[in-house]
Amino acid sequence: MSKKEKKLKDDEVRMLVIGRLKASPYDTIKSIGGSGIYTREELIKHVEAGDDVGKTIEKAQMEWLRAVAEGALTEFYE
Repeated sequence: MSKKEKKLKDDEVRMLVIGRLKASPYDTIKSIGGSGIYTREELIKHVEAGDDVGKTIEKAQMEWLRAVAEGALTEFYE
């Protein structure tokens, strides 16, 4: 399978991000640039809706996962 074939679809990314958010502590809050501060449940709703805040969360989560997969964090913590 080529790298293009391994690319996640939008709904797969959304499900992955929602799963990661649901696994975070209930009282988690995050600040998203100048758009505000959101609870875990609010973030999940934005990701489900696919709005601008949700897309920002998806992008940030996917960048984090790529960094972990590429070993960037291991290098940082050594």
